[in-house]
Amino acid sequence: MSLSSTPAVPPAPDRATSPTAVVRFEDRLFDAASALLLVGGVALFFVGRSALTSLSNGTYPPPLGETWVARTDFHANQTKLGGWLIMAGVAIALVSAARHVLHRRRTPR
Repeated sequence: MSLSSTPAVPPAPDRATSPTAVVRFEDRLFDAASALLLVGGVALFFVGRSALTSLSNGTYPPPLGETWVARTDFHANQTKLGGWLIMAGVAIALVSAARHVLHRRRTPR
């Protein structure tokens, strides 16, 4: 086998057979919304969880003008809201992934 018979670089596919990897602006917005929900939910969950931990350890500063139970309920609801935001972010990310796949299949090959 001679070296001149094998091409050094494979030929580029023509436009009719190569899949296009164009992502639409709406899909990018879905991705950004899911990322923001995930980051916000994780931050809210961890802030609430650390406050609940310091409440149980006795290192939390005493609340001014409210009871310990009200403060505990506030942080418990904060962690629940963070969990809901995380689940919403995951759901939107899954919808966005499905939109990416459907858009890729609709392009002519």
